[in-house]
Amino acid sequence: MIEQKGFLNRQPVFIQLMLLLFLVFACTYIFTIAAMMLVGPLFGIDGADTLLTKVMKDSEGIKENGNDVNAIKLIQLFSTIGTFLIPALIFGLTKGIGIDFLKIKTKPSILMLGLGMALIFLSAPLVNEIYTLNKMIDPEWLGGLGKGFLESEKGNKLLTDLFLFMPKAQDLIINVFVIALIPAIAEELFFRGVIQQLLRESFKSVHLSIWITAMLFSFIHLDFYGFIPRVLLGALLGYLFFWSNSMLVNIGAHFINNASQVIMVYLFQSGIISFDAQSDESMPWSITLLFSLIMLGLLIIVYRKRVIEKKTEPEIIPDSIFPDNNYG
Repeated sequence: MIEQKGFLNRQPVFIQLMLLLFLVFACTYIFTIAAMMLVGPLFGIDGADTLLTKVMKDSEGIKENGNDVNAIKLIQLFSTIGTFLIPALIFGLTKGIGIDFLKIKTKPSILMLGLGMALIFLSAPLVNEIYTLNKMIDPEWLGGLGKGFLESEKGNKLLTDLFLFMPKAQDLIINVFVIALIPAIAEELFFRGVIQQLLRESFKSVHLSIWITAMLFSFIHLDFYGFIPRVLLGALLGYLFFWSNSMLVNIGAHFINNASQVIMVYLFQSGIISFDAQSDESMPWSITLLFSLIMLGLLIIVYRKRVIEKKTEPEIIPDSIFPDNNYG
């Protein structure tokens, strides 16, 4: 297909960001209304807008009502799709016909796909330790903003605990879809596919675009105690996207990060493992050290393959420059 740059491609990055912001607000509103309309006929719930209020008042009581929990998950699913997925896809299309702006069609090697997933999985113990250190920072020094973060964090924790209550195997399957798969696709397309690439266009700096995107990615989760580890995780995902030039690598890595946590919580609740991923319990230092060393080794391999060796590749001279190949 012949590439044809769209009207948006010729506009300043600021205008493109304004369009993206408009898409986010418009699609979030439409999908939220759609979710509220579906909750009634699908789950027989009147006053769907009061469900989240119920969570704050009586989260333990709602846990016993699987119907209400699934209704809230549907609202969350639609929110993720409307806020991140649809705006990113529409924005990607506006960049032009035949242009794979979001790098969805770029097929990575099996090795790169596996390395991306392995890096994120291996980073989990170290990220958990950084989370513990982040909790030592008192948000009160931020004043009103810090208090707002704490209030939001309380609500997020109640909602997360509610979602991760999985008495049945079907709850695990639903959560892998709602918490792991869809957010992995939607957030990577939005943050790495759109935001990071737009910032790179604006600042002409790979590293600056990666770290600013990582901070935005962390901030949007409104989790003060998880801010620093999520920034580092976002940066790792940003570099993976830059090195692989493929959205599939990032979606796979992000999915592994989310799904592994959901599965570990389910295994703990089922009594299969003794480690509680929802607690502040740290992994044994030996596992954290081992995983971190392996992760560092893989990072060096990826960096050498994608950066150092690429820079030193000899330039291939096309045969057309030498019309007569009879050099003897």
